Amino acid sequence: MNDWQERLRRSFSSPHAARDRRLFDELNPGLDHTPILREPPKRPRPAAVMIGVRDIAEPTVVLTLRAPTMPSHAGQISLPGGTPKEDDDGLIGTALRETHEEVGVPAEAVSVLGNYGLHYGGLGYVVTPVIGIIDGNVPIEACPREVSEVFEVPLSAIADPGNHVIQEREFSGVPYNMFAVPVLDTAGQHRNIWGLTAGILRTLSDAIHDDA
Repeated sequence: MNDWQERLRRSFSSPHAARDRRLFDELNPGLDHTPILREPPKRPRPAAVMIGVRDIAEPTVVLTLRAPTMPSHAGQISLPGGTPKEDDDGLIGTALRETHEEVGVPAEAVSVLGNYGLHYGGLGYVVTPVIGIIDGNVPIEACPREVSEVFEVPLSAIADPGNHVIQEREFSGVPYNMFAVPVLDTAGQHRNIWGLTAGILRTLSDAIHDDA
């Protein structure tokens, strides 16, 4: 077993892995909801995403740039994922199905390690992050209907606490804070991962580095 795989497995024993997080509330205790919305979300909408780590010499995390025509989070950097369907085998099944649909990786090519606690985003989604190791020989292909681009970021960069920052944004004159991970992808292009996706990756970094 590779050292990075063992570190991922050990991450599930971290208190960071098990805790539920309300990401917007953590950074904005003075606001009762994101200024992007007129009022707080009435009911959280469940979703699941895949933190897919490719099993290659220098492991990477697979991310997508969502198509501009998508009904939610259009044009944003995301982990493969979405909302559950009736036929899914739980939220892990949702993450596996969405990974196949969005980036072409079939479920049998993913070794699921487990999932972290619930992550509540400011726009009303409550997301279960699933961690899986993707067979490095399987090609990654974007579904053009849902994904404009698929790219990869070294796992070492995502795991590095120094790459995780807090950025300030403003909407309709109201400032608010959000998680961000400004990093280079494997092609050398700068990527500013932000919001819910960045908060989930912050949990991954914290859990990997937790000595508890």
